[in-house]
Amino acid sequence: MTRRALRAELRRGRPGLGGPGRPGQRGQSIVEFTLILPVFLLVLLGMLEYGSAYDHRTAMAYAVREGARVGASLGSGNANTPASQVDATIVAAVQRGLTNPILIDNITSIDIYQADSAGKPIAGKMDSYDKDGNLIGTAGWPAASRVTGLNGDSIGVRVRYDFHPVTPLGTFMGLMFSPIPGYATIPMSDSSVMHLEPTP
Repeated sequence: MTRRALRAELRRGRPGLGGPGRPGQRGQSIVEFTLILPVFLLVLLGMLEYGSAYDHRTAMAYAVREGARVGASLGSGNANTPASQVDATIVAAVQRGLTNPILIDNITSIDIYQADSAGKPIAGKMDSYDKDGNLIGTAGWPAASRVTGLNGDSIGVRVRYDFHPVTPLGTFMGLMFSPIPGYATIPMSDSSVMHLEPTP
């Protein structure tokens, strides 16, 4: 390409040769960026939100396992921990396990229940406590009635928790997918079941 032809191409703004580009192409780029930006933000916020939720779920899983382990070892009580103190000891173990990033104030309940062979709660066999360890309602499965040993009961410990998003993803989704509302909290729960086989 001669020097004169090269200058002519530059004056026409041919892409890739350093020309200023056509105004229509610049406008097209702005439109494309505007269309892609919401999708990019949605993916980015979703990744951040998922990471935070995963951290919370991991902390919950550890806490309920610790509570179930303590409950399984105590059974219906022993010389050091009478039956009247078993549930309080289990709740305290769960609370100790709920470390950062879990916020105790966001716990809706800590449930201690008799589990069936599938690990599900048996109807009417549950004691529920609030975040401070206060009994909610009446006791459905007092510690003194728990059967230990090889043919004994299985104890389940469950934590219900309100996860508060760390990003404006809920509001963002509400705006994008209106009239579907966004969300301010996400209910989460985790549980662990162990057999009542206290050590001597």
